[in-house]
Amino acid sequence: MEYNMQGKSALIIGGGGGSGRLTSLMLSQEGVNVVVGDINEEDGQETVAIIKEAGGEACFIRVNAVNEEDIIAAVKLCEDKYGGLHYAANIVGTNLDWSDITTVSAENFDKMMQICTRSVFFGIKHQIPAMLRSGGGSIVNMACAGAGRIVKPFQGSYSTCKFGVLALTKTAALAFADKGIRVNCVGPQVMLSTNLQKYLDKDPHFADNMLAEVPMNRFIEYREVSSTYMFLFSEWAGAITGMLVNVDGGDSAD
Repeated sequence: MEYNMQGKSALIIGGGGGSGRLTSLMLSQEGVNVVVGDINEEDGQETVAIIKEAGGEACFIRVNAVNEEDIIAAVKLCEDKYGGLHYAANIVGTNLDWSDITTVSAENFDKMMQICTRSVFFGIKHQIPAMLRSGGGSIVNMACAGAGRIVKPFQGSYSTCKFGVLALTKTAALAFADKGIRVNCVGPQVMLSTNLQKYLDKDPHFADNMLAEVPMNRFIEYREVSSTYMFLFSEWAGAITGMLVNVDGGDSAD
């Protein structure tokens, strides 16, 4: 599949590792200039180094995604260094509390809303105007196949945050659908992340309950998530906007 992305530019918030790093690499392989934004400078610089070693073009900027000024600076860097912004991914999220909603602390709830939802709000708020100046573009946000679609007794805070991401995505998609801007979400199920692998190394059965919800009975891999980002960025998804695309091994088929 030819993506026809040569010479475009992208901002990947959360590009220092995981699916964010792989998405950055895949974009660079298509000739896209990539701005890697991440709160972890070492990880972000490593992504840039890998891209450059492979012959691609990239630069790093430290971004705390809950800080609006950091997002503004990252978007400005894209425009100043690469002449515009065409693709953006907001890959930020965390789950700090697995309690029922009556015992969730206000501190944890606020932190999760900031990290998962506020970050996406700042992202699309400033990415869309830059894309309008560039003649159009595509934004893809990180949602969740489970918590972003249904609610569960002990994920009330997380579900609230991820439902918020979906609402922001749909609102922006509708508002700018006729202006050349597309906004979508990717919703992974349980990803075989570096952090999860650490737990599995200690206890091979750590994630058995999680996998029980996945009909394919396996973890979702970074490449499967990043490939979905690439498709949604591309012109092949030109009629897709306002959607949650689940990469979940069949979980949402029920």
